[in-house]
Amino acid sequence: MKLIQSQDVQLRCDHTPRSGAPALLMINSLGTTLEMWDDQMSALQERFEVVRYDARGHGESTAGSHTTATIDDLARDALAILDACGIARAHLCGLSLGGMTAMYIAQKWPDRVLKAALCNTSPYMPPKDGWDSRIATAKKEGMAGLTEAVLGRWFTPEFRSAQPERVERVRQMLLNTSVQGYVACCTAIRDMDQRESIKSIRTTTLVIGGSKDPATPPSEAELIASSIPDAKLTLLDAAHLSNIEQADEFTQTLVEFLGGGETMTE
Repeated sequence: MKLIQSQDVQLRCDHTPRSGAPALLMINSLGTTLEMWDDQMSALQERFEVVRYDARGHGESTAGSHTTATIDDLARDALAILDACGIARAHLCGLSLGGMTAMYIAQKWPDRVLKAALCNTSPYMPPKDGWDSRIATAKKEGMAGLTEAVLGRWFTPEFRSAQPERVERVRQMLLNTSVQGYVACCTAIRDMDQRESIKSIRTTTLVIGGSKDPATPPSEAELIASSIPDAKLTLLDAAHLSNIEQADEFTQTLVEFLGGGETMTE
C-alpha cells in the first residue's frame, strides 16, 4: 500500500504489478474502501496488473480541504493513481460512484482507457434534495445515522440473513468513512448529469446491473447500455453491491469481458 498525491488529497493505493499484463483500475463505491474488491482479487491478479484505491475521504485516503467535490475531481484522482503507477492505459471497473467516475474518464480521456465495466451505476441520480437530506443527516448524526438504511439498499434481505459476517465488513467500511469525505462525494453525485455525454463513449463497454438493486435499478443499467454504442448488458441476481452478493458470477463476467479467460503464465 502507498499514498499518492492528487490535488490536495492523499489517496491510499494498492498496486500489484504483473509484467506484460494489461492494467486494470478498480474504482470503489460511495462509503466503501478498496477492500470491497477482495472477492475479485485472486482471479484478477492472475491476469492483470491490478490497481485499486480508496476514494478521497474514504478508508485511509484524506479528504483534503474541500467540503465538496465533482465527478471531474474524482476522475482526476483516478488518473493521478494511474500516473503514479506508471500506467498509460488501463481497463476500468467501477461500481456505483466508481462507475460514474469510470464513465466520465471514458468520455474525457478515452486514450487512457482499454475497456470499461460500469457496474450498478447511473449517469444521473435525482432528486437533489434527497442528496441534501443525506448530507444533512451525515453532518448531524455521523455515518451511524445512515448506515442501516444504506445497507438495506446494498444487499437483499436474503443475503443479509445468510452472510452476516460479510455484511458486517461493509458496515464497518461505512462507519469508518469520514463525514467530510462522504459529503464531498455525495455532492459529486448530486450535481452530476451524464445522460447526454455518455453517448459520446466509444470505449468497449460492459454494463453490470443488479436485478434487485433499488439504488441504481435495472432501468438505469439499461439506459447506460442503450446510450453507449455496442455496450453489453448483464444483470445479476443481486442488490447494489453485486460484486459481493454474487461475487463469483461478477468476477467471471468481468474476466470474460476483459479477455482474461485463460490464466496467464509467467
